[in-house]
Amino acid sequence: MARKPETTWNMLNEALAHFTKYIDKKKQPHELSIIDLLYVSNFKGGNASITEPPSTLQDKLNHYSLALKEIKDTFNKKTLSTLDPTELNDFSIACTAFIKLTQESSSKIRGLGPSYASALLSAHLIDLAPILDRRVLNGANISTVKMANGQVKDIESHYSELIEAFHKELKKTPGLTIRELDRRWFIEPV
Repeated sequence: MARKPETTWNMLNEALAHFTKYIDKKKQPHELSIIDLLYVSNFKGGNASITEPPSTLQDKLNHYSLALKEIKDTFNKKTLSTLDPTELNDFSIACTAFIKLTQESSSKIRGLGPSYASALLSAHLIDLAPILDRRVLNGANISTVKMANGQVKDIESHYSELIEAFHKELKKTPGLTIRELDRRWFIEPV
């Protein structure tokens, strides 16, 4: 990736645009396949590779497909800034459950961590679900514990707080999009 966070964000945003274009062309957008995971891996970067055996991958992906469909059906056409407190709480619970699928034995896919799962969710719900990312957590001033390799320890435990931070900032600044706020927080110095 580029040395400047802004350049990196712009490059990753292009990768996300490729993914959302692919999603828009799918007949059943919530039905996930290895292709969706490859787009997420391309977008998120890093060194994670999807190494789940083909014999178990689709059964595990079905858990994500069902959860994604349920979230889409429940919050259809809404934006994060328009959610009332009850909806925000329900949405946060659903999103946290979605990314925790990465840790359950029946749905754990090798190479798909919580941050990647949040990117998968966000690509499908671009105006609703933020991407869980250590740089964005930093920009949002969310306190985290970092491991020796610089990654955030138990990053999934911060998703609800991040969703709430996005909601609060988007409510405060009408017209601001999730992607614009993501960019602002991503490029903050670490």
